Amino acid sequence: MPIIADKNQCYPPITPHVYFVPLDDELHSADFSAGLALGWLSEDEVAKVARYKSPSARNNALQVRLALRAVLSRHSKVKPAQWQFIYGAKGKPALSHDLSALTGLDFNLSHSGQWLMIGVIETTTSQQNVNLEPELSVELTQSTQSVHLPSLCFGVDIERERSSTDIVPILNHYFTQAETEALLQLPIELQRQRFFDLWAVKESYIKARGLGLALSLKSFAVDFSELNEGHVQLKGKVEQSVVLHQGVRLNFTDAEDIATTMIWQTKMGRLDQQYRFAVTLGVNKQDFRLDSIREGVGDGELTVYQLPLAQLLVDANA
Repeated sequence: MPIIADKNQCYPPITPHVYFVPLDDELHSADFSAGLALGWLSEDEVAKVARYKSPSARNNALQVRLALRAVLSRHSKVKPAQWQFIYGAKGKPALSHDLSALTGLDFNLSHSGQWLMIGVIETTTSQQNVNLEPELSVELTQSTQSVHLPSLCFGVDIERERSSTDIVPILNHYFTQAETEALLQLPIELQRQRFFDLWAVKESYIKARGLGLALSLKSFAVDFSELNEGHVQLKGKVEQSVVLHQGVRLNFTDAEDIATTMIWQTKMGRLDQQYRFAVTLGVNKQDFRLDSIREGVGDGELTVYQLPLAQLLVDANA
């Protein structure tokens, strides 16, 4: 019997912020050099950017790293060049332990086509005296990670709908029977949209877990049967909003799945007709008393921004 994430169980005070940043894969060489000249990136980040052979991939890699540092500094007094990162066994980036303790921030990011999506959550801070001297990025191996899930799991994903994708073999390989049957019951013209909606939600969940495709996509099913469409206004954009769906549920197929020790909530939206996005947040039940958990994250509590990189850089240097 599937285990259903209780949509009525909710989170402690957590404020999710979602940023959409357009990327320019034809960035002028002078702008590329200017981005590096800011001195924000660590030595290993500069080396990673330089390893891309394609100019467009190299341009995007630099812009992603600059945007992430600028966005994080909007939520902290830490300067863009001071951010330090560690990486999970499957490559999930996170703040260094010191900076996580200092700022109370967690983040995740996703890139598809011309858009970068950065999600940031703010929790309580617990430490004020932190060494911000540069250090190398650290990779956490499986042996260094706890077998238990952390207090918070956070993941975001953005997907571009592509007409060239053959969805049938992917359905059979990665989706549960319930997901496949629900999709095939839709009119043919809506099936491709639903496929990419499902994929965005699934990606946001496995990114929240930090396991990548090592986590079976059939270990949980996305349920859209109670989907309600709403809108959230873009921060700073008068009379401009994006679609944001409520009522997305995650059903876990194994009662022993460690994910059932978490309270999960997912939101799925559309940036435009071509791009959809998903945000998934999980809270460990053992780390928060249920009587202190307030009513869940509502439309007004998910803050969404659409900002060009140039503005982020100006704001960060102000």
